[in-house]
Amino acid sequence: MLKRIMISSITLVLLAGLALAHGDPIMGTVTAVASDTVTITNSKDNKPLILMLVKDTKYVMDKMPAKKSDLKVGVKVVIDAEMDTKMKMYNAEEIQISPAAAKPAAAAKPETPAKNTTPAK
Repeated sequence: MLKRIMISSITLVLLAGLALAHGDPIMGTVTAVASDTVTITNSKDNKPLILMLVKDTKYVMDKMPAKKSDLKVGVKVVIDAEMDTKMKMYNAEEIQISPAAAKPAAAAKPETPAKNTTPAK
C-alpha cells in the first residue's frame, strides 16, 4: 500500500512539473524573420521579443501543418516556447500562424481581353 502511495505521489509531482514547464502562450505580430530567429511585437506589453527557431519547431496554420516560409512580417502568431537557460532566449516549439494575415490582402484584378479590331470578312 505504501509503495502505491509513493508511486502515485511521484507521478503527480512529475505531471505537475510537466504542466508548469510551459507558461502562457506568447502572442504577437511578426516584425522580422531570420534563418534561426523570429522577432515579434508581444501583444501583452507591446515590446519586441526574439525567439529561436530550432529544427524541431512546428509550424501550424488553420490546424494544418505549415512551413517556415508561411512566417512573414505582419502575420499574427501564437507561440508555445520554452526558455533556454544557456542562451537566455526562448526556443519556439510550436508557432500557430493566423491564416487570415498570411493570405495576400488583395488579389490582382484579372486583365480584360483586348478587343479584336480587325474587320470580319
